Amino acid sequence: MKAFPQARSLIQAEFPGRDHLIENAFRNNRPFRELCTDYRRCVAARERWQRLESNQPVPRWREYAELLGELRSEIQTWLEAMESSHLK
Repeated sequence: MKAFPQARSLIQAEFPGRDHLIENAFRNNRPFRELCTDYRRCVAARERWQRLESNQPVPRWREYAELLGELRSEIQTWLEAMESSHLK
């Protein structure tokens, strides 16, 4: 399951200072792992499309950039919810 460590590392880089929280979420929360894996796949697809369509008028990679923003926001929401539940 090589995808999970890559996804975890990417999310830890995107959300610095939350390594412990992210480690716990990966260990205990399958939906969170899958969300982060989707984020990693989206990053890879965006980079692929960006290389392929650099001269196109409306590049497909922009669609992936928008999707990344949505996924990042969803991950942020998960992390904030987990932080608030740990503080209680």
